[in-house]
Amino acid sequence: MRIFWKQLLLYLGTLVISFILLALVLTQGIRGFLTEQKIAELTTLAQRVAHSMENFAQYGGIFNYLILDTEIRNIHQYTDSAVMIIDDNFGVRAHHGFEGELPDITGLEPLMYGEIVAVFGTADAPAFAPLLVVGYPFWFDGQILGAALVGFSMEELESAISDMYRIMLIALAGIGIFALVLIYISSRAISHPLRQVNEAASIIAGGDFDKRLPVRSKDEIGQLAKEFNRMAESLQQQERIRREFIANLSHDMRSPLTSMRGFLTAINDGTISPEQQPHYLNIVMGESERLIKLSNNILDIHRIQDAEVELTKTEFDINDLIRKTILGFQQRALDKRIMITSHFAHPSDIVFADEEKIGRVMYNLIDNALKFTPEEGEITVETTANAATGKITISVADTGRGMTEEEQKRVFDRFYKGDQSRNEDKMGSGLGLSIVKEFVRAHGELVTVESEVGVGSVFGFMLDRV
Repeated sequence: MRIFWKQLLLYLGTLVISFILLALVLTQGIRGFLTEQKIAELTTLAQRVAHSMENFAQYGGIFNYLILDTEIRNIHQYTDSAVMIIDDNFGVRAHHGFEGELPDITGLEPLMYGEIVAVFGTADAPAFAPLLVVGYPFWFDGQILGAALVGFSMEELESAISDMYRIMLIALAGIGIFALVLIYISSRAISHPLRQVNEAASIIAGGDFDKRLPVRSKDEIGQLAKEFNRMAESLQQQERIRREFIANLSHDMRSPLTSMRGFLTAINDGTISPEQQPHYLNIVMGESERLIKLSNNILDIHRIQDAEVELTKTEFDINDLIRKTILGFQQRALDKRIMITSHFAHPSDIVFADEEKIGRVMYNLIDNALKFTPEEGEITVETTANAATGKITISVADTGRGMTEEEQKRVFDRFYKGDQSRNEDKMGSGLGLSIVKEFVRAHGELVTVESEVGVGSVFGFMLDRV
């Protein structure tokens, strides 16, 4: 079942149940209110008749038929209520509106004990069945002489209640129609965006990552559309990275393999003389080392991706590690006539970190700087201490071509190589900076990059100083 119908039926069911409960509550409330109101009205009338009877008793005219008949006839005519006078033995002395006999009423006995009663009964005349009767006792010289009964036809009360029910039902029907429209609109407002999400998900599952959803609100539906679009953009970016990875990997593997095959074929068929073979074998060895390095980097990045990086932290001097790493690049720096200098915040700075992985980070950063620094350029490795945070910052700056803002956003992506850097970095795999990012992040820190085209780049990260 579609979510639209589920929402619609849920709301309708809730509305119907609410209306039924409301109708029951209102029915009982209205009936009880009108009944209590009528009882209060009849009690007032019965009290008036009882007081009249007490006045008659003072002048000796109590139970005088003519006097009683005139009094209760007036009350009957002006109030449209049945009136009856009974003595202390429940004998009828006068009446108007009743048939002349005491109605079929139970519960009148407390009258003769001085209590006011309100009871329901039936009268012989159809017009007064069922009947609401209120009894009020009257006294003389401390004795109960009888009681005044005032009755009202419940059919008239029921008619009034029915009229109110009819008005209430019309009002509830109007409210129900209005609520039904709102429910329909609300259900569509929820189901339509979800259906769009479902359709867009099907499109993206088919490989089309260009699909986006309109964000029309700031509620949960709008947030869902916004997050869906972010997911689609992320998938699109991952797809782009995957394609670039395949293209880069194919290029990076095909080039050395083609070179190796060409040289080995030339050596095998004698095209290269025995005297030249050592030189070309060294080239083949270099290409094989390049393939091994590429394979190792791929294995490293996938190990990092599949599991948390395990650190073996120790205390060591970061300055010594930097010096050793720089010494390993001396020959390459001399070949390109690049000057590598270092500036340390203190003669010795002890840090608490994984020495092997930080060594790999420093190697990759300096290696990256050498690749993109032109001849007679300069690379500077510097440390600065922050007493407030207790950390030390290590930075590697070069005087290379620099990077655009777009390149800076993607420089740590796996297998990423800009179009210009591809010509400069023929031996790289595009994984060095990705490994740097993951190893530094494993230490709870971030790698930063600042770059300006034509000026150079600065990569930096922080470590805890002991």
